[in-house]
Amino acid sequence: MQEDKNQIVSGILRARAELEQVLYEMEKLPAISESAVHFAAHALNNYLTVTGGTVELLLLMLANHPDKQVRTGLEALQQATNLMAHTVSRLVNAESGMDAEMRFEKVELPIMAQRFRMFYQRIADQKQIQCLVGSAVDVPPVWTDRVATAAALDNLFSNAVKYSPPGKRIWVEVVPQQDWVVCRVRDEGPGLSPEDQAKLFQRGILLTPRPTGGEPSTGYGLAVAKELIEKVGGEIWCESVLGQGACFSFRLPQYQEPVHGSDEMVPGSHEGRKHESRTVRHT
Repeated sequence: MQEDKNQIVSGILRARAELEQVLYEMEKLPAISESAVHFAAHALNNYLTVTGGTVELLLLMLANHPDKQVRTGLEALQQATNLMAHTVSRLVNAESGMDAEMRFEKVELPIMAQRFRMFYQRIADQKQIQCLVGSAVDVPPVWTDRVATAAALDNLFSNAVKYSPPGKRIWVEVVPQQDWVVCRVRDEGPGLSPEDQAKLFQRGILLTPRPTGGEPSTGYGLAVAKELIEKVGGEIWCESVLGQGACFSFRLPQYQEPVHGSDEMVPGSHEGRKHESRTVRHT
């Protein structure tokens, strides 16, 4: 463990030094420009390396801490750091004209949903909102990019809390469906009109409902969530009746075991298939 700690500490110190150098260079920039965006992205990347390394070190040092909430809090911070690192990666890659690389792996979606529930329950408590997670028995793992999927689920969870009035409930459900796994996030918010539903998943479009606690809204979250889910071979859609809340759902291919005698994982039968467009369902 000591060797692991030394490597993490060395990485933190190296990233911190690079961060300080980039921040110094940013001071010389007169205004926002492509150069400013470039430096800002790399400064953020180094900051996140410092933060992520520190959290990883704390998780190692406090592995046997008697208070489980300590580890839960650190894991939530680690998750948030990973999500931000993914965002910065997209910014850097966009600048270079490249798509962010997807790293596919086997992911347990019910566990991910439960971790988000624990994280957002503390935020929801400020509005007396109850977050509930229910999963079917023996939900199979999915084959996806963990951070991309987490970023999409984070947006759906965040929106449900953001647009729900005080005292309401939010339900998250993870269920298998043929060779897919479906995740649904349902709220008791204002719901969406057919006109608003037609504008869903478009960048920079603000819909009629407004956050109930004065939270900021940019109109980009759902568009990014859709892009990420589609990049990992999934689909995302919404079901809503005005005045009766909304249910945002996405589905991902189930993980398929490797073919006998091969070291490679066989992707779901949907890999490489062009999915039919299914972004909005009117009910």
